Amino acid sequence: MSNTLAHSATCPADSQDFDVVHEAIVGAFGLPPGKLFVSVKGDPTLRETAALRPRQESRIDRQADQVLETCELLLRKTGCYGIYIGFNSSEVRTESVFNPFHYEIHDAETLIQPGYVERHFVRVPYQKKMKIIRQLRHSVQTGPLREYLPEHWRTLMDQQREEWQPMMKKDIREIMQSFNRLRSIEGYYLRNAAVSLSQGIVRASFNCDGTYIVNAAYFPQFVEENTP
Repeated sequence: MSNTLAHSATCPADSQDFDVVHEAIVGAFGLPPGKLFVSVKGDPTLRETAALRPRQESRIDRQADQVLETCELLLRKTGCYGIYIGFNSSEVRTESVFNPFHYEIHDAETLIQPGYVERHFVRVPYQKKMKIIRQLRHSVQTGPLREYLPEHWRTLMDQQREEWQPMMKKDIREIMQSFNRLRSIEGYYLRNAAVSLSQGIVRASFNCDGTYIVNAAYFPQFVEENTP
């Protein structure tokens, strides 16, 4: 793999590697078959001017270790199964198994204040959370709405549901630590990132508006191969 992220003259995700006509970037069944990651080209205006826009320290940058440690805790020890971190906006967006059709938005500096996590999040053992995700998916896909699914969708969903493996708890810490590394890249740095335990993917967008969507288990290796 070329050293895309570290190359000072090339914006990350400078080319698309998926079929934009016929396939979703990430579809109902995850990343395209055989793909460990896909890249998405961003706004040309942002891409062409990225080198001219100096990085400004954000509120998250000043307390990045504590914010990322808290986000790690949320994914590992609470009902949170999805998280978005806006390094520029200092926004942390979370999704919970207790209310799966909604998301919450938290200010990063507020999130790390004493008592905040205990007030807004419920502790749940990781394996029990993964079990609930499996059960909820089964309930929806085999319930009353199943009659609306075309036959080929039923077959594919049943197969995907049987093959689904929970994201490994041990991978979460290394992923969060990788965000700090990507944020510190000279020139083209991480702007926002998201982790989905249920889909097992990591999304990373850069200041040039290029985006990578990466298999979570592969993400630490992806960062290692593509940074100095």
